[in-house]
Amino acid sequence: MSVNIQKERKNPTLDQIRLAFTQISWRETLLAALVMAILWCGFFLANNVWQVLAGIVPVSAGLILGRRVKKQILLHGLLLGLIGFTIGLVIIAIYGLLIKAGLFPPYHAAPQKDLPSMALSFSQLILFYVSFSLFALLPFPAFGTVMASRSKQREDERRAWIAERGGTLEDAGTIRTLEDLRGLALPQFGTYVSNVFKKKGFTFKDYRFIDKDKHLDLEFVYQEKPYLLRLSVADKVRPGTLESLLQDMRHRNITHGLVITSTEFAPETIKNSKHRRNVVLIDGQTLFAAVEK
Repeated sequence: MSVNIQKERKNPTLDQIRLAFTQISWRETLLAALVMAILWCGFFLANNVWQVLAGIVPVSAGLILGRRVKKQILLHGLLLGLIGFTIGLVIIAIYGLLIKAGLFPPYHAAPQKDLPSMALSFSQLILFYVSFSLFALLPFPAFGTVMASRSKQREDERRAWIAERGGTLEDAGTIRTLEDLRGLALPQFGTYVSNVFKKKGFTFKDYRFIDKDKHLDLEFVYQEKPYLLRLSVADKVRPGTLESLLQDMRHRNITHGLVITSTEFAPETIKNSKHRRNVVLIDGQTLFAAVEK
């Protein structure tokens, strides 16, 4: 006795299509399509002035949906346009039937140049809607959805990048006196120091807030050598700041480091740095004087 075993054949393309549709946020898509269709039909049935504004509806709907969905962005946009177009067609068809029933006055197309306004029959109304809407409600929602999704992705990446570094650097404003320098917050001081070193030929690489925002590290490269700058705005920079910098330099194999403050160093910090040839201390007065030269 022989048994024929027929192996199930799988279609990878069909499986991918099925998977794509399972990732569609139908509730958001249908709601956006419904609102878009209602607004579009409202503009479509209005006079010529309002019809000009109809162009913002499909793109705006795509922009809103694109910021709410995370997967299958293009497919969401295409479905938004297709569903919105279909809903709008149903609305216009119902409106045309109500006109035929005498419940609404005939619809008059906006007159063209040197041509009078004319009432449209049911079929003419449907044809007018299709020709007016087909090339707007299908591609433009997809365009808006993709653009909004890319914009949101960049924003999310930016926020994640800032969160990883513990915060963002801030504009230092105009520094005219030493007191202005000493009054800077740590994010502002980071920008000020960064600008100073860039003017000296250093290449900025990265930054990171550490020790619960007590210190700010700036990473630079100068003549192909990495430099680690540890910034502080404390009233008196203690030896712990210097020691923690030395530890991080050893762990990261960085041979050049600077501790920079907008204020002053405690005497014991200066004493501990004297036998450290690979670390330089720069206080606020020294930094300000170097910039003013």
